[in-house]
Amino acid sequence: MELFFSTAKFRLNGHSYTGFPILITEEGKVVSEALDFCITYLIKRGRVQSPKSWVTYGKALYQFLGWCEANAIDWRDVGNDRESTILAEFRDWNLSSEGGSLSAVTINARLRLLCAFYRHAVNKGWIETVPYDIETVTVRQPKGFLAHVDASGGERSSADVMLKTPRTVIKVLSKYQSRELLDAIKNPSHRLMVRLALTTGLRREELASFPLKYVVNPVSYTKHRSFIRVNLDPRDMVIKRHQPRGIDVPRTVMEDLWQYVIGERHRLESISGEAQPTLFLTADGWPYANDGATILGIVKKAGAAAGIPYVNVHVLRHTYATHTLYAMMQAKAQTHALMYVRDRLGHASVTTTEKYLHCFSELEDALMNDYQSEIDVMSREVADG
Repeated sequence: MELFFSTAKFRLNGHSYTGFPILITEEGKVVSEALDFCITYLIKRGRVQSPKSWVTYGKALYQFLGWCEANAIDWRDVGNDRESTILAEFRDWNLSSEGGSLSAVTINARLRLLCAFYRHAVNKGWIETVPYDIETVTVRQPKGFLAHVDASGGERSSADVMLKTPRTVIKVLSKYQSRELLDAIKNPSHRLMVRLALTTGLRREELASFPLKYVVNPVSYTKHRSFIRVNLDPRDMVIKRHQPRGIDVPRTVMEDLWQYVIGERHRLESISGEAQPTLFLTADGWPYANDGATILGIVKKAGAAAGIPYVNVHVLRHTYATHTLYAMMQAKAQTHALMYVRDRLGHASVTTTEKYLHCFSELEDALMNDYQSEIDVMSREVADG
């Protein structure tokens, strides 16, 4: 079994799709069922648009169908004459050392995709039934704002092949850890980038593609006293699900971004000799490539120096969300706070935002106060030092 990703020559209905996953058997034949499934889920449904997801789908199908081919197993064999279902066997192989001893979270992600593949196969008439049963499991119920609209009764349906996973604990920096992180970053451009992440919750790829034209001279902006609204547009930058949203950049951060543009950034751009559309540039004067993969290295290096080994760009996003939500809820405006943070982060549902409510009991109140002003003060202290 081989996994290939298409060139621009792969076209459907007059549109070209570069990087689309295509599986080829040892005999050199396209696995038509896998291709049909990917076309349906990744193109026709229109919900999975990111080429990153295309890679995920392709690799998951490759792992499963390659395992079937290597073990002379027909993926259509979903009968009851097996000692265990085909998905259960594949799950257990993933748990073994031969299969990589993968985590339950990784295995479940693969299994969810394969369950969708088998449901598609039933709908197409390729098989008569799916190789798993549905069972009822107990789940954590929402608290507070959404508790009254939860109709699940603390239960949901799940495929019986899924593994039990531990509850994910969101990692958040305290204001003191944020200070130590910024203090560990000596490069002023990198420090400003991390500061923007801490005060807006931008994702890594959003930081890397943040447009130069979004930076304005705060002197000319009179709409708000403390924050400057910036409307993110997927036509200008990389945004998850291509959904536009607005963020509120602290005026003090925008002031420093403006000074960066007319000073350090101008110098960096002159090194490349070409005008660049993105705000942040590398030491060579070029935009950050690969969705800002280098930015992750910058943050992790600073985290190691500050004694915070678990920090990454998404932890900065969690930090912004948790502290902002807490501060707003202190004003007795829980519903408004959830909606506000949801819109700033670009969450598809407020239920995603609500997960930050669970962080409050795990953090000391003293670490939650005046977060925004603390970030501003610490950044200036580092810069002045």
